[in-house]
Amino acid sequence: MKNFKKITYILVASALAFASCSKDLDINRSPYNPTENDAKPELLFPSGVAYSAAKIGGDLQLIGAFWSQHYTQNNSSNQYTSIDSYNLTIASYNGIWSNLMGGGMKDLMIAKEKAAATGQWDYYVTSSIMLAFDYHVLVDLYGDLPVKEGLQGDKGIYTPKWDDGKTVNQLIVAQLDDAISKVADAKKISSIGAQDFVFQGDLDQWQKFAKTLKLKVLMRDFTANSAAITVLLNSGDLLTSDAKMTAFLDAVNKSNPLYESDRRALNTAANIRASRTLMSYLKKYNDPRIEDFYELTTQQDKPPVYASLRQGDYNAATTDYPIGSTSRAKLGATDPVFFQSAAESEFLQAEAWARLNNSTNAKLHYNSAVKLAFSRWGRDGSSFVAAGGAYEFKTGSTESMIEQIIVQKWVAAARSQAWDSFYDQNRTGYPVMSTVDADDASYVAGQYTRSITSVLTGNTLPRRLPYPKNSSDNNANTPKAVPIGTKMWWHKQ
Repeated sequence: MKNFKKITYILVASALAFASCSKDLDINRSPYNPTENDAKPELLFPSGVAYSAAKIGGDLQLIGAFWSQHYTQNNSSNQYTSIDSYNLTIASYNGIWSNLMGGGMKDLMIAKEKAAATGQWDYYVTSSIMLAFDYHVLVDLYGDLPVKEGLQGDKGIYTPKWDDGKTVNQLIVAQLDDAISKVADAKKISSIGAQDFVFQGDLDQWQKFAKTLKLKVLMRDFTANSAAITVLLNSGDLLTSDAKMTAFLDAVNKSNPLYESDRRALNTAANIRASRTLMSYLKKYNDPRIEDFYELTTQQDKPPVYASLRQGDYNAATTDYPIGSTSRAKLGATDPVFFQSAAESEFLQAEAWARLNNSTNAKLHYNSAVKLAFSRWGRDGSSFVAAGGAYEFKTGSTESMIEQIIVQKWVAAARSQAWDSFYDQNRTGYPVMSTVDADDASYVAGQYTRSITSVLTGNTLPRRLPYPKNSSDNNANTPKAVPIGTKMWWHKQ
């Protein structure tokens, strides 16, 4: 079994080698031409999970944390200025595409097909669900995706047509339903064990993961899917534990992807600082998780405190913000990579019940979600959601309940699922956008602010990544470039 961990670390390291560069990340693996025809599901499945963790927990976590205003670029270094100013092009961060579509998802597709041919339903189920998750991540990031014809190079389809985002979501749901239908057969023969870096072969947990992901995808179009959503809510079979990869060590090329790329691979480890947006919120409510998200300042001859920069204020003079005068993001070498968490599951259920006008169930799941988000860091959030607590759930209009849920979900996503809070702000509009600067006396703590160095007009926020250059270079069917501030069909209009 140790061999599979070694293989996984090698794959994570190979993906991470590109994470510190925002240019094209050519790994010589075409997303349209699978080549692992001799590999078996026992190798392909853990490989697919490793590639997924490397990019989702690395580049996507980084971008998500900046665009969710958890972090901002330090004013005395410049590695992530293009992210903080929203100045990304079709050539930026192509490794997300090449390492997922050209690496992890390709491996998962082949594992799924080979498992079906040999009756290895345990690998079929797990590969299908993980592949569906990756499709979800990418379609929410780009808008459209080649699913029906994608990853079919072994069948002679080298320039697949792209499917629109709504169709992709329907295909994801169908794939999840198919995987769920095979779980009973998979449990009869399961031998997956240590090759499963997410649930260690527990197929009941994979089924919960599939159903929770299905709920999440269906909620992109809540009104149309309310009946199916209600069935899932009443099933009692959603995640109560984390879907995450934990096989990281505090060693070179074996640590958490973002830690590896930012703290080990760069010539400075000072880039990622606390954004005033999130820190102001944590301070306002005396939230102890500020200690888990950020480090104390290290300015010479000054007492250590928690201090932040305005979002995008990386051109601030060092006379105003000397070295060490703002808090660095706290990252850990052994931090897990979360795909879905128990807290997210509870937040999703709380939101769904709120949209169904069931405030009792919404409050129940909200309280559970907040407490789970605290317990992730070894803290007790009970007093925060108790009557009179800082985060007490207040019954009110549907929108007011949703806002409370999503704002707490945004806080919970720090240092874990920042990419998902980026999706949520697009989908719900929460946290809301401030009309004033974070230094203004009337600024409301926790509201998004315009990045000081934004290249977008007005208060426009980024909504997507540009369709990648390493797709358009190989496939004329790749959609034309779309400005990153352009909303998708499921975004709040």
